[in-house]
Amino acid sequence: MTAVTDVRGVGQMLAQALDAKGFKTAEALAKAKPEDLAGIPRIGSARAANLIAAAKELSGAKPKPAARAPARRAATRKPAARKTAVQRATAKSNAAANKAEAERKAAEERAAAERAAAEAKAKKKAKAKAKAEKAAKKKSEMEAAFSKAKEKVKEKSKKGKKDKKDKKDDKKKGAKNKSGKKSEKKPGKKKDKKKAKK
Repeated sequence: MTAVTDVRGVGQMLAQALDAKGFKTAEALAKAKPEDLAGIPRIGSARAANLIAAAKELSGAKPKPAARAPARRAATRKPAARKTAVQRATAKSNAAANKAEAERKAAEERAAAERAAAEAKAKKKAKAKAKAEKAAKKKSEMEAAFSKAKEKVKEKSKKGKKDKKDKKDDKKKGAKNKSGKKSEKKPGKKKDKKKAKK
């Protein structure tokens, strides 16, 4: 016995459909009439004749010259059923709803992107502000330290000048004292000399 799937033109799905109708083997299919296969989905009279001939060929029985199947008519497509007004309206509203949903999602994505950008900008601004405040604080600390150092130098300079002035004054006083003593001695000596000459 030959399996139905061995017949040329029979796939897994068609084999299941044939099995459901009682054609489990190629021999059973070879004995069938085209009218018997006409009730199976996807099998027309022309295909039924071809399948029977293929089954007979496979089972070894010489196929009878197949009665010529009537010329296959070109499949005429049934005109698409016109949609009713309700169906058109429903389709329209569905399309509008889908469009609105897509627009809403796009708007949400844009808003999220804008929020993220605004947050990043605010973060950057806060960081820059903190940096500027830190720099200003450091600058004021440096200025305070500089002015303190400047005052210290001024005080030192004043002290140094005062010390120099005091030293100069002391020198002048010392010089005056010496010169006063010298002058006092000199006239006396001259007088002594004059007396000695006399």
